[in-house]
Amino acid sequence: MKHLFPLFILLGLLACEDKKAVLDQERYEGPSVSMDSIDVMVSDSAVAKIRLVAAKQLVYENEDRDFPEGIYLEFYDNAGRLASTLRANTGYYFSEEDYYKAEGDVQMVSLAKGDDLHTELLNWVPKEERIHTDKFVTIRSGGEVLKGEGLEASEDFDEYTILKPTGVMNLAPTNEAKSNSGGFDDDLVFEEDTTDYELLEEEAEIEKSE
Repeated sequence: MKHLFPLFILLGLLACEDKKAVLDQERYEGPSVSMDSIDVMVSDSAVAKIRLVAAKQLVYENEDRDFPEGIYLEFYDNAGRLASTLRANTGYYFSEEDYYKAEGDVQMVSLAKGDDLHTELLNWVPKEERIHTDKFVTIRSGGEVLKGEGLEASEDFDEYTILKPTGVMNLAPTNEAKSNSGGFDDDLVFEEDTTDYELLEEEAEIEKSE
């Protein structure tokens, strides 16, 4: 009998190891639900507030969500009119912090002002009705392009602040670009004032002396 006690201990250890191996194999960290062709409208008192469209949505156990094939959002004003849109190559929702992250060729457009924003990442905080990023941003506003690092904005993109502006440039559209009113056009070129005013003054003085 004295030889059986170590054997029982050994068998118990082996059983624990086998159980641990099974538990490790059964641990799954992927999505619990996968849905295609998502189109969700959120309203308040029968007034449209938010619309979310995505080709695919993955939902995880912690209620986080992933939109790997792109995300499109519409924001409506208090009267239910479409105020702004946002689209990106991918999107994420973080349940605990309650915010969305849009990444990859992010474009946001204000329908009221006609301003459009391009950046690589935007965060949307629904409770605060706020959009923000610490990445580089480019905004076309009327005939100007504003550039800078970091942005704070309302979700309707009616009000915004570039945290670290780096400059303003004028837009000179070609004939083809003039006929295209949507988004940034490849044909658009930036015009800068490169005139050498000191040289012009010197030439004018020479002409006077002659």
